[in-house]
Amino acid sequence: MLIRFAMKEFLSEKEYENLSKNTISAYQMLFDDFLSWTEKEGFSRVTELTTRVIKNYLTLCKTEKGNNPTSLNTKRRQFRAWFNFLVQEDIVESNPTDPIKRAKEDIRIKTFTDEEVKEILSHLRRTKRREDTLFAVRNYTIFLTLIGTGLRASECTGLKWSDIDLINRTLKVFGKNRKEQLVPLSEVLVKELAFWREYCLSHFNGELSQYVFVNQGNKQFTVNGLKCWFKRLAQIMDFPETRCSAHSCRHYFAKSWITSGGDISTLSKVLRHTSIKTTEKYLQFWGNEVSEDNDKFNPLNKINI
Repeated sequence: MLIRFAMKEFLSEKEYENLSKNTISAYQMLFDDFLSWTEKEGFSRVTELTTRVIKNYLTLCKTEKGNNPTSLNTKRRQFRAWFNFLVQEDIVESNPTDPIKRAKEDIRIKTFTDEEVKEILSHLRRTKRREDTLFAVRNYTIFLTLIGTGLRASECTGLKWSDIDLINRTLKVFGKNRKEQLVPLSEVLVKELAFWREYCLSHFNGELSQYVFVNQGNKQFTVNGLKCWFKRLAQIMDFPETRCSAHSCRHYFAKSWITSGGDISTLSKVLRHTSIKTTEKYLQFWGNEVSEDNDKFNPLNKINI
């Protein structure tokens, strides 16, 4: 079978399985780039895609595209899923990615400090007060929502007003695997979301979009739009080490929870991790800060023994 048709078959199968649009798009991005490369290299059929061919492509992604180990492992996982499908469909005899080992990841989670969050909020509040525009009010509310709930970027932009219960202070999200889960809201965030709702009603003459965060045309604010805004914010803030992104907000939420002594199993539920092992990785990074605080504030330090 031709490579392009094998890709099309796989994507059709995943759409039938009702995978999320983001997952389908991620596969499509990989396939588009890989197909372009295989055509240049003279490969046209899936049977020509050996372990060496896949390795050569991944090496290219590392050396010329600058992919880090995490990105390489993601592509390896996507290739494995594709070839597993082809094996099941008797299109190829074996999976050429089986012998390819995972790239060793030097995992470091660098997130916002409390001072950086205060600096961002101060900037957004000043902009909101000075400009009083849809963008200024929206961006301030988005940032508060992200650091106050730990939502993923796609969960934030896909949020609908029907998902939010301002009375019971919860919001409903469809996380990974399309699973519906509830996320608690703080009183502060409830007030800001209520204000934003009234602002939208006034700005759009009583016409409220089904989506919570919208653009000037009252249409859904996209993940790409959110990424672009964070890029502009990063240029303004110019933090030397911290990546300014929606996912950094999620990490900040987790860090704040852990360093404040929050229960790890509850955090896992709030972040909607499929496995508590994922949440425990955060504990490895920030658990030492809990120990340091314990050394500083433990009541036994006040007692002469």
